[in-house]
Amino acid sequence: MNYGKYNNKRPMVRRVITSPIFFVVILIVFIVLARAAWGIHEKVVLSATKLEQAEAELVKLKARESDLQSGIGRLSTDQGIESLIRTQYKGVRDGESLAVVIGTDDTASVAQSSSTASVGWFRGLLQKMGL
Repeated sequence: MNYGKYNNKRPMVRRVITSPIFFVVILIVFIVLARAAWGIHEKVVLSATKLEQAEAELVKLKARESDLQSGIGRLSTDQGIESLIRTQYKGVRDGESLAVVIGTDDTASVAQSSSTASVGWFRGLLQKMGL
């Protein structure tokens, strides 16, 4: 039987497929594709790690936001502002006095200051000088 022109190509295709050069080319293509796939895998792992870190940071920021919102709510009243001034700056009103207790109960020493001392050391000095 005569298959015509297809009969001659079959042995040539077989020769190309079984040649060492073809094997080397296929091996190189496989290595390139394997490295590309490994690079994608590493990027996926890195992205997952960064996503977990970002989600943890988001939880922290939401907690901080709720703390700040409650602080803003507290400071929107006059009592909240007065409480902040009294705790952070040891402020007193006119006519009030402040007692600071230092040490334990055994060795406690009490320092008292009046509302005139809360005006600052420089202004107190000026008042003593009569200015």
